[in-house]
Amino acid sequence: MKNFFLASAISLSLIAISPSTFAASTNVKVKANVKGSCSFADGNDVIIDMGTLSANSGDQSKNGVTQFWCSNGVNYTITLNNGLHATGTQKKMQSSQYYLPYTLTLTPTTGVGTGPGTLKDILLTATVLGTDINNATVANGYTDTVILTINL
Repeated sequence: MKNFFLASAISLSLIAISPSTFAASTNVKVKANVKGSCSFADGNDVIIDMGTLSANSGDQSKNGVTQFWCSNGVNYTITLNNGLHATGTQKKMQSSQYYLPYTLTLTPTTGVGTGPGTLKDILLTATVLGTDINNATVANGYTDTVILTINL
């Protein structure tokens, strides 16, 4: 009978000291930050070719388009600098020592990104006023380079 009580006591103590009694636990926290960004759809320059401009032809405008995306929820602003040959804020194309004033506008200028799966268009419009064409020195290859930037 002693053996029975001893065996019962050992069995009960083994049940009471189960593996869960020796277990420990802790929390595992998984963390991340999602960084906002914007990117042009391709690395190509936007070319707006005004063509051959003739005196007495009035104001001349041409368009160019590029595409971009911004991360979902990112607020962005799109800006242009004044180009390589500006006087103050007046953009100018240059050919040798000659200059031809023009304006360059863009649409849109602000927005909220929806992720890389949704490309957005930027419409750029270059305009040379008829009065500037009338006053321009005849020359080939008037050019300027303006930097288009998407700011977060």
